Amino acid sequence: MGGKEHFERLQTLLELEREAEKEERLREVRRFPLATREALGKTVTGLVLQGFESGPGGMVLAVLSREPRAEEFAPFHAMSGGDNVLLTLPAGSDPAECEGTLYKVEEYRAVVALKGPEPALLARGSWQADLLGSDATYRRMKKALVTAAEAKKNRTALLREIFLGETVPKKSRAQKIRFFNESLNEFQKEAVARSVSAADVSLIHGPPGTGKTTVLVEIIRQAAAAGGRVLATAPSNIAVDNILEKLEGSGLRLVRLGHPARTLEPLRRHNLAVLLDEDPGYAEVKELDAWRERLSKRRSRFGRAQLGYEEKQKREREIARLWREARDIESEISRRLIASAQVVLSTHGGLSRGLVKAGFDLVALDEASQATEPLSWIPLGLGEKAVFAGDSMQLPPTIYSKDAAKGGLAITLFDRLKEILPQNLQSLLRVQYRMHESIMRFSSDQFYEGKLIADESVRQHTAAELPNVEATEFTSVPLVYVDTAGAGFAEDWNELLESRENLGEAKLVVKLMQKLLAAGIDPRRLALITPYVAQVKMLKSLVKVPGLEIGSVDGFQGREKEAVLVSLVRSNESGEVGFLSDVRRMNVAMTRARRLLIVVGDSATIGRHPFYSRFIDYAQSAGSHRSSYEFPA
Repeated sequence: MGGKEHFERLQTLLELEREAEKEERLREVRRFPLATREALGKTVTGLVLQGFESGPGGMVLAVLSREPRAEEFAPFHAMSGGDNVLLTLPAGSDPAECEGTLYKVEEYRAVVALKGPEPALLARGSWQADLLGSDATYRRMKKALVTAAEAKKNRTALLREIFLGETVPKKSRAQKIRFFNESLNEFQKEAVARSVSAADVSLIHGPPGTGKTTVLVEIIRQAAAAGGRVLATAPSNIAVDNILEKLEGSGLRLVRLGHPARTLEPLRRHNLAVLLDEDPGYAEVKELDAWRERLSKRRSRFGRAQLGYEEKQKREREIARLWREARDIESEISRRLIASAQVVLSTHGGLSRGLVKAGFDLVALDEASQATEPLSWIPLGLGEKAVFAGDSMQLPPTIYSKDAAKGGLAITLFDRLKEILPQNLQSLLRVQYRMHESIMRFSSDQFYEGKLIADESVRQHTAAELPNVEATEFTSVPLVYVDTAGAGFAEDWNELLESRENLGEAKLVVKLMQKLLAAGIDPRRLALITPYVAQVKMLKSLVKVPGLEIGSVDGFQGREKEAVLVSLVRSNESGEVGFLSDVRRMNVAMTRARRLLIVVGDSATIGRHPFYSRFIDYAQSAGSHRSSYEFPA
């Protein structure tokens, strides 16, 4: 398939994905409890309509606001311009709800462009806004695809040809490197050297616990030391913050893009919004905003009477002028701060061409195996050279549309580059610093051709060696598989969450957890994880231990704990394992634990799948196979 056809197909798949995600968001609004959505910032209640305005192209703009409350974050902290929202109108209105797009967003005020005309009948009362997703990211992906497809005789065109297998990437002459991090092992140093000497692109395979982000940070520092500007990106905010955290103390000028609420609190001093606020030139913006706010609240010269038409129009024009002037100055300062940074950090989707221009010497993409190709092209179009770090044996990107996934959207650039790039431009990190050797070995054999090596510092460590932890049947060993076969712990289907749950297995997991806590393991060093969101909810309903983390496998990627309990849930007569058949999910689950991994599951069900059958055999050979009958209710 030629380049033009390839990018046209991606645009078609992207549109399928946009619609599928929007439908899923609508279902979430009706499925999850209101309090949960408010805490996540995906729902804002108690909004008051200030009025309607006319926007560009005749669009109807609804201006909504809410008074501050005693809360950690302002209500719109998880929403931004371009996000789609579902508006629920006061009872008695017609229609009862309508869709819209966030046009302008402040902490306690939002302007929403309605999808359709002003409501025919509007009752008094409060409004509610529910986040449906971001069209802004899709627009950026679409624009990035068009830019990549149409690029001619520049670095973007060259990268496109390399990624399509039409051009062979070049490798520069090897350089003598003075490492900033001298503690890197031989495989990590080799990865740095290969990436530094690559003229166009390089790939770093980072299995669990091997320090791929540490390697990427060294590459970033090498590029900056050579006088280059670096754009460091990842699909998620937490992955971006991981890079930022490792760059702190390097002496480099760092700018983190994105809403401050999406940046970890200790790192917010590098956020663009904070840097803006500290810039001397921002005082003028504050003055303009303050004057605009006073003007919008000012009464007319007739006291409490309504403003006259001409006076109202004049005031609105002045308010609009003050807003535009303040935002223009703000954008100018933002561009200056970004241009002066040696390293700019952002999620892929958070990169706005209005602020971030091309001209980066290196684009460093972390968690590259979790980003779709259209998403990856957003940062790639801004740089001269790229380095990808990821692990295709862990979880892939989340795809909402099955048709889009089947059509090729699930194939990442990382996947394709694995097949295209010559071996001297690829590196496998082999030494892992997380897991006991027995926890690591099964994953190594199944996914990494047995090439992983446990560093001496973790090779034989157990939970019993932690401070104040007693040596018990569990804390003295690294791996336990508790088999629930024959226990009668049948799985159930949770209609509300549209997910699997297993009460009997959940109670067993809680019992095992209690044994670990009784042995002295700090709850903050323990996690209960499961592939199913319904099981997460069930476990949370059964466990109320401060500091103990309970979550999904997908949400725990990139994380680790000293001890991890995994609940597999599936137990049925037909031997169906559902999405557990994507064994990359289990690779993530089984590699979160440092010293103790306990897996609970029904061998009569999961054992019919080859991968889980091999795991059961592995546990048996390691003397780690236990039965749930040993732990009666």
